[in-house]
Amino acid sequence: MRQLFIELSENSVRFFESSEDLIQKFEFSFTDKKDYRYKEQLDDFLEQAGLKLQDFEECTISWSSFRSTLIPSNIFSESNPEVLFSLCFGKEIPLSHVDYNRIPEQGIVNLFEIPLWVKSFFVIRFPRSVIQHEGSHLIRGMFAEPSFKLKAQLLVYANYFVLAIVKENKLQFYSMFNYQENDDIIYNFMFSLQQKEYMDEISAIQVFPGVGSSNANCVDLVQKLGSLSDLKKASISVNTDFILNSQKRCV
Repeated sequence: MRQLFIELSENSVRFFESSEDLIQKFEFSFTDKKDYRYKEQLDDFLEQAGLKLQDFEECTISWSSFRSTLIPSNIFSESNPEVLFSLCFGKEIPLSHVDYNRIPEQGIVNLFEIPLWVKSFFVIRFPRSVIQHEGSHLIRGMFAEPSFKLKAQLLVYANYFVLAIVKENKLQFYSMFNYQENDDIIYNFMFSLQQKEYMDEISAIQVFPGVGSSNANCVDLVQKLGSLSDLKKASISVNTDFILNSQKRCV
């Protein structure tokens, strides 16, 4: 079976072509961020990588955007996505850019921003495309692993990160933060643990490099977290394939 897994943001894209247990990785950073230029750059890159006009039996796209929030399913069903998104993020985002993923296992809906060029580009070129927000893949991946003990996940991008915390098989915390350097990540992470009174309970911390983020930066973050006395009881690690493996579970 030929599969294509894509991690995409407004800054970068990663393609994973999977066939007979062999995975090839292709990565590209966008230099021009106009909508029509995204499509042109992607077309050029697909041709260079030998992926253009290829037929894949399955294609999943993990889209990353800072504007994402979780809504309880019962509240979501009583309103509509555009109204809820406007309440959370204001009205400057076109309503046509609002989408959502249902996560029924946790009784929540991930409401997020996605520009129209993403869908128009990939659905035309890869008609079997399934597009979901990367936060949805993160949450589903967390619960595919043991999640009774308190565990934190940090999904790190070039200038923002996602923090998710699970405990007793439930999602206890999910939020996004801007940052300039790893010390900002550590500050927001430790503050969130203190506010939730989780400092003494945390058993594991996993760091994932999001598309456009460097593995070296995540390794540095893990080393800094490991040097903190408050976290000496927690296992701390980097997992470069977490989102990829989460996408595989969705097909």
